[in-house]
Amino acid sequence: MKRLSKQYLCMAMVMSIPFLLFGQFITPETSPLAKIHQRVGFTDISVEYSRPDVRGRKVFGGLIPYGKVWRTGANEASKIRFSKAVQIGGTPVPAGTYAIYTLPNDFDWIWILSRDTSLWGARGYDPIHDVLRLSAKVTPLADRVETMEFRFMNIHPQSVDLVLEWEYTQITLPILLATDAQVKSRIAEKLSKNPTGTDYYRAARYYLDNHLDLDSALTWMQQRVALGGEQFGILRYKGLIEYQLGDTATARETLLKSLKLAREAGNEHYIRINENTLSKWSKRPTALSAKEILQKSIAYHDPDNKWSKGIFNLGIYEERPGNPYRFSEITLDNEKHLFTIHQRRGKDLIYRVLGPDTCMIQLNGLSSFTAEEKQKYRLGCEQSEVYRNYYTYLWGVPMKLLDVGTKVHDQVWLRDYAGQPSYEIKVSYDPEIGGDTWYFYFHPETFALIGYKFYHDESKNDGEYIVLFGEREINGIRLPKQRKWFTNEDERYLGVDELVGQ
Repeated sequence: MKRLSKQYLCMAMVMSIPFLLFGQFITPETSPLAKIHQRVGFTDISVEYSRPDVRGRKVFGGLIPYGKVWRTGANEASKIRFSKAVQIGGTPVPAGTYAIYTLPNDFDWIWILSRDTSLWGARGYDPIHDVLRLSAKVTPLADRVETMEFRFMNIHPQSVDLVLEWEYTQITLPILLATDAQVKSRIAEKLSKNPTGTDYYRAARYYLDNHLDLDSALTWMQQRVALGGEQFGILRYKGLIEYQLGDTATARETLLKSLKLAREAGNEHYIRINENTLSKWSKRPTALSAKEILQKSIAYHDPDNKWSKGIFNLGIYEERPGNPYRFSEITLDNEKHLFTIHQRRGKDLIYRVLGPDTCMIQLNGLSSFTAEEKQKYRLGCEQSEVYRNYYTYLWGVPMKLLDVGTKVHDQVWLRDYAGQPSYEIKVSYDPEIGGDTWYFYFHPETFALIGYKFYHDESKNDGEYIVLFGEREINGIRLPKQRKWFTNEDERYLGVDELVGQ
């Protein structure tokens, strides 16, 4: 073979430059690479994958055929890494990195974790390398997810869900961790070497929060009190442990002491959560019927039966943390079923009128809006109806509990609510009216409404509770002067509404 001259070599290199340049990647990736990471307990979990778009295509059963192993992303197969051993669907999965494959179908999918992480997509996939195969139900999504996404959800110290969403499909991979065993080992080691009060407290809280050995948790909390003295936060959790162990009398004493110390310290958060917990613990049945209590409460608030035929002008100041205040001037003409509201939001004034044959909306005096304004302020008749139902309901109870479709449950309970004894009535609604469950609380002597709470799903302790303060008489009806809103789950303050004027 002849030796190429230097001139020829130089010419060849120059001539090849354009081809080298055009061969390089000079435009954005169609399916960009993504990485997500989550620490759960003491375990680090990460996923690396490329994210394809729908781009107007039918994805599952089309672009991605059913019954064929899919790389679960684009480009290289998606990968998941566990820093410690986990368990998935009852199968132990050692620490390490695995390729994520799936077998899509119309209703059920199969998750696959493979030891072979070297493949481009699913080319060359061999089930001999599978570590795991797990069936998963498909959850249909109401809204389309344009770009494929992995997310970590439902994160707890002992578990986490890896969720895949694309197009109208969601599937979940539940992952269990050995966090409890790891914590127990660390606690045993820590408490054997001159532990502090904080060490005892953290150990007790973990056992309480994760439903482990409560006898040990109580011993540790008692040692924390012995080392650091009584404090309202420490006593609260000591009381919760005692209650779960069945010592309700001691638990109540402990929580009352916690409440007393919280009031002395002016800690509104612990005052609220202690009052709420004591309310739950104090529940007992009464001989009065729900119908009797509701009649007495309506007689207190609306002694002359003016609600159904009256006209009520309300000035309401509404404040929500992190948002500008709202001031609303509302007229409820219940006889004509006419609702009007002038609402000030920062610099903007929104005016709505809604009646049986009327719907009128203005923003700053104008009846035409930009798309952005319409979306921002929800300037539609449907939203006006939501406003009417919202304000009529909140300021019309207990009278509104006589409406058609309202189910007032017979059993009445006597319990604490917001630190005072009260009668509790449960209310639910026909499906076409609403799906939430409500509880209303009435003063045991005057039968005045003192608060209420609602749940979307009571088993999850979601929803909110409201405490009423003071009264103002409007056109012969006693209405609450102020209402404060809190979340049921974590007692978080949500805002205040106040009746002003008059």
